Amino acid sequence: MAGGDVRLKLLSLFVIFVLSMGFYQNIISIEQGLGTKNILLLEKGQSTESSQDALANVSFVEGEENLSLDSVQLSLISDGEEYPCMVGGVSSREQSNGTIQSKLNADGRTFTINIDSTSEDTHDFDLFTMGASEAAAASISFKRTDIFLGQNTTGVAVQGNFNDVVYSESLVFDESSEKRLEWYEYDFAIHQIIPNTEVYIVKEKGLYFKIQFLSYYNSNDESRHVTLLAAPLEEASIPALVDESMVRTTPCSIVEDGDGVWGLSETITLQENNISICSGSCSLEIRALYLQQPISGDRNLVYGD
Repeated sequence: MAGGDVRLKLLSLFVIFVLSMGFYQNIISIEQGLGTKNILLLEKGQSTESSQDALANVSFVEGEENLSLDSVQLSLISDGEEYPCMVGGVSSREQSNGTIQSKLNADGRTFTINIDSTSEDTHDFDLFTMGASEAAAASISFKRTDIFLGQNTTGVAVQGNFNDVVYSESLVFDESSEKRLEWYEYDFAIHQIIPNTEVYIVKEKGLYFKIQFLSYYNSNDESRHVTLLAAPLEEASIPALVDESMVRTTPCSIVEDGDGVWGLSETITLQENNISICSGSCSLEIRALYLQQPISGDRNLVYGD
């Protein structure tokens, strides 16, 4: 009898172990859903009194995927100041009202937006300014898990990678403000909200945008922190990219091969853009994110040592 009890206890422990390992693997898979396994390799450029120095060449020492620049954020940090790096010569000013933060990605057209929806308030967002707005002017509204298109916005969910999605006249815009977006699935095994992979194409005031939801959790695994990508389509000109009060000259330019993708075998250059970031002797830190997650590898360069 005692032997049977021991076997039953061992069997119970084994079942618990198997279930817990499955739970752990699910958590790991969620954490690895964003970011990349690519590893950075830095090559020191030159640092002079010029304001056009090619400061660093950046590639991958190893990796598994090409990275679309619409999901990459790159910047140089010198003496505690951060200098964002973009393709082209103009950057949108980072916007934040405490609950909505918007930052332009390395491609110079796609924004990463973070919504802190931990309060019970509705948070309204405008795609034209890529910032917070009044309710009447909202393109999208957020409240906890509920996300609604604005009164003058329609949309459609399409399959495909964010960087490849384009507008098509055959699309039927069947999403509106009348019902909330079905943008996620709930995993009951691990009690996590998992965003769907679809990309939404939305229409507002005759212009088209694409949106993809990335996460419902911040880096501390706290819920009600929605992260999404958003970009205008068809080379549309929006205030966030052209309004003099909202744009500035980017201090650091990204020199790449022009296809908007940071290839596994491609080296990109981070170059000063008429602003002296490092003159002679200095230390630089490279900040590199992909889908809001740090890219591992080299981080620091020292000049004049």
